[in-house]
Amino acid sequence: EIGAWTSIGDFGLDNNALSGTLPTVLGAWTSITGFHIFNNALSGTLPTEIGAWTAIDRFHVSDNTLSGVLPTEISAWPVIDTFYVDNNALSG
Repeated sequence: EIGAWTSIGDFGLDNNALSGTLPTVLGAWTSITGFHIFNNALSGTLPTEIGAWTAIDRFHVSDNTLSGVLPTEISAWPVIDTFYVDNNALSG
């Protein structure tokens, strides 16, 4: 189960034609620094649990079919160098 991964630096599954929604267990990856899942067919909302990420500095979820409001919890991210959410139906 991916929620059991407690020490992950950079996670990338871009350009894979993945579909479905992002699981809430991603919030357990508090030490993640890079999250790259762009150019897939992921849908649904971004889980609020990702607000628990304390080391994230690269976030790239462009070119999916994500929707809804960006979670306010991500405003707690201390440093973010790269933030790409374009070509989705996100607001906020």
